[in-house]
Formats: sequence, C-alpha cells, structure tokens
Amino acid sequence: MAAMHEEEVPEALECANCGATQGLLKCSRCHVAWFCGVKCQKAYWPFHKTQCKRNEFADAIEEAEPKFANWMRKHGKQAVLKDDEVERLERAGAAASGPGRQDVMESMYGRAEPKPAEPRYTAEERRAMRAAAETEAAAARAALGAAGGAAYAAVELPPALSLDCQRYKWRQTQSHVEVFVPLPEGLPAGRVRVRLTTGTISVEVDEAPVLAGRLWREIKAEESTWYVTDGVLELSLLKRCRRGNYEAGTTNADTFWKAVVRGAAPHETLPCEHPPLEYYRAPCEGLEKEPALRSGREKQAALAGGDAAVQPALAAA
Repeated sequence: MAAMHEEEVPEALECANCGATQGLLKCSRCHVAWFCGVKCQKAYWPFHKTQCKRNEFADAIEEAEPKFANWMRKHGKQAVLKDDEVERLERAGAAASGPGRQDVMESMYGRAEPKPAEPRYTAEERRAMRAAAETEAAAARAALGAAGGAAYAAVELPPALSLDCQRYKWRQTQSHVEVFVPLPEGLPAGRVRVRLTTGTISVEVDEAPVLAGRLWREIKAEESTWYVTDGVLELSLLKRCRRGNYEAGTTNADTFWKAVVRGAAPHETLPCEHPPLEYYRAPCEGLEKEPALRSGREKQAALAGGDAAVQPALAAA
C-alpha cells in the first residue's frame, strides 16, 4: 500500500468469495469488499461481517477527498479523534469499572460525531435509582408543604374573592389575579420555574409541580409578571377580559374568576355561582377616573363665576 503522498497503483479487483473479476459490486456498508452478486455476498457474510463496519467519517469526506477516504478504509482508520476523545479513551482504559477501552472505541469509531456510549445499568440498579428519585421527590413535596413564614401568613385574602388552596393562595380584583406560593427556607430562586402563556400556567418549585393547567380565562402574558420576595413566590396576572376591556358579548360579570385553572379541585374553586357584590367594589388598575356629575345649578354657578372673573378685565381695557 502506497503512502498518501505517493501515487497508488490500482489494485486488481476481484470477488471476495469466488475471485471473479467481472461485474463486481461494492459492499454498501464498508465500501471495501467487492462481490460478483448477492449470492456470493450472502455466502461470504459469516466471514465478512466481523470487518464490515460503516465509516461515517469516510462517507462524509468521500465526495471531496476520495483518496483520503479510501486510505482511511484501507488502513482501518475509522475516525479522526480530537484531544478530548483521546482523553476519554485513556480514562476508559484506566477505569476500574464501567465501559472498557474497547467498548468506548466501538461507540466512537466509524461515526463523524462520536459521543460517549449510553450508560448500562442492571435491573437492580435501575430499581434503586427509581426509588431514590421517588424519595427525593417526596422529600421535596414535604418541604414544600411545610414551607411558609410570616410573609406568606400575612397575605390578605378578601372574603368571596380569594382562597387558601393549601399549596398556594390566590385572590383577584376586577383587573388582576394574584397567586402566592410558599417556598422552602433557603431555596434558591433558580429552583423556581414559572411558565406563563395567554391561556396556560405552570409553576414548579424544586422540580415539584405546584400549579399547572389551562387558566380560567385568558391573560395578557406580556404584561403579567412574577417574582420572589421574603420566601414567597408572587404572580400577578393581568386579565385579558377585565373591567373597561371587555371581549365581544361579555359584561363585567364575565371577568370574575372562580379558580386559577380550569378543572381545579373543589377546595381550589370559589363556591359562588355568580360574582358577589364585593367583586364590583374591588379595585381595577388602569381604569380612568370618571368625572363627577354636577347638577344644573352647579353648572350655572360655575358659568356665572367664570363670567364674573372675566368682566373686570374687559372693563379695565
């Protein structure tokens, strides 16, 4: 075999099984062995299968660098490894347990983008990992249930407009819905995940779901927000259909929420059939203050006072 920089003399091709030299076909997987037909390929397969491996790296460069691709196949070079991949092989060779060097080589060679082999666990190890994950999730739920503090206890809940749902509290006005979630003591804010869309909500605390589902009514997600303060996660949701901003065919009664999400449990849903009177007295942010109405006499007095104020200036002129 000539070196890469030398001119290579074409080799005489022949069938790997019978030695025929006419009408040869190349193996579509390894691109190295030649056969005169499918019959010879099947007959020779028990001997050929140990060397027949796909070389994705050579396949990728064959069109642009056919000589280099052929050189790699002829010399059994099935990958060009980077430094980190060489280090991975060295670590596998020195490891006392886990995949060996040969296992790692088989998982890397012949692929244009070699990646570490997937870990292999026994059934007993999988059961142990599953039990550990369940124990950790149960501990997280217990910590969340015991969470709270002075700030969470001080959250005011107006009668008929709010609920304490154990895992969270919520209340509403004619324009907003506010949700309060207690956090375990010392929990980093990065362990809190909140996703808000126009019609859905998802709240997770330390990977434990607290609130998720389709909102009772749509919100303006771009104008809604959430933040963590004093160990409490607070969400402020701006109602899309609210006082002063009604949807077609709706009234102020349709802006009332009975729960945060559709299909909520009974203890998370307000029991009233219709909005209570307290709801119509609740504040509504962003609503312009209406001018006070004046009686006819007050209007006449205002006009008279205005004329009296102007007349002296006219007389002086």
